[in-house]
Amino acid sequence: MGLTEARLVDAVPDLLSEFAERPWQKDVRCEAKDGVLRLSALNDFDSNGQALLDELWDAVIAYVHFDDKVSFEVEGVSVQSSLAGD
Repeated sequence: MGLTEARLVDAVPDLLSEFAERPWQKDVRCEAKDGVLRLSALNDFDSNGQALLDELWDAVIAYVHFDDKVSFEVEGVSVQSSLAGD
């Protein structure tokens, strides 16, 4: 949160491109809506969302120009057990 709507929209393709280079994050989705940039991904190691949050923080700092404060938070985590034979 804390980015202008235009910067949020501009950030989406850059973040998707960056996360395409991170094969440990699967099914990455990113959207800018209602003043919030949301990024979600599937992985098998991040049960509290902090690793993804750290990676998002790094990517936003690298790709998005901002003048004001920005904030990041884990909005939610869903943990699924794997099925036998997967």
